[in-house]
Amino acid sequence: MKKYAKFLLIFTLFLNCDPVSDMEANIENLTSQNLTIDFISFDETLNKSLLILPNETVLFQEGFDIGNTFLEPSLVDYDSIVIRNSTEAILKIYKEIDTGKNIYNINDYWIGSEPSKRSFRYLYQINSEDIE
Repeated sequence: MKKYAKFLLIFTLFLNCDPVSDMEANIENLTSQNLTIDFISFDETLNKSLLILPNETVLFQEGFDIGNTFLEPSLVDYDSIVIRNSTEAILKIYKEIDTGKNIYNINDYWIGSEPSKRSFRYLYQINSEDIE
């Protein structure tokens, strides 16, 4: 009877555990140029800048959530995303309302995968034609 009670207690504890999901979003530079990507927010404390060398992939965002079974990159904090070259020339400015290939369109232009249960990986690739 003690074994049954112990089993029941452990089983109940596992039923009450919330699942944990994790997410990793990367940006890959498939061009021959050094690129700087500036994520610009109205709240300047949220601004971020990434330097991505040619044929390099850099972590843009990672996160986890308890109780959530699906995660994806979030760009809602950013008003615009600016891509510049090594001479600081602006090559591309993304706005959420832009048409065509747009970094804001997670479902259309990010490559997503779920390598294990509740583990999500995303990749956004910048090609030469994206910044011409």
